Amino acid sequence: MRSPQQEHAEFSFNDHGFHLQAAVTRADFESWIQPDLAAIEQAIAEVMTSSGVDDASVDRIFLTGGSSLVPAVRRIFERRFGPDRVRTGNEFTSVASGLALRARASQRALIA
Repeated sequence: MRSPQQEHAEFSFNDHGFHLQAAVTRADFESWIQPDLAAIEQAIAEVMTSSGVDDASVDRIFLTGGSSLVPAVRRIFERRFGPDRVRTGNEFTSVASGLALRARASQRALIA
């Protein structure tokens, strides 16, 4: 696994005889995902406004999923809520676990 502080990564893709290898800098990657980062910031603003909750009222932010490992994504939440309130964990399994629990609850509701 790459260090979150690393400023570049080697990208390698092999599929059916096609091979691509390239160095990707963090700056390039973040410029490619800039529209997505802006959409995340907008979604947070909309949720906060529509819920009537102000930023100071949020005790903790829990980030999960693979994108929570992207430093630019984490910075969005740290800027808005403060780094001391942002937590992560089980980045690659928590979404699947949550979906499995939801499916189990739905199945039980159908049986009942």
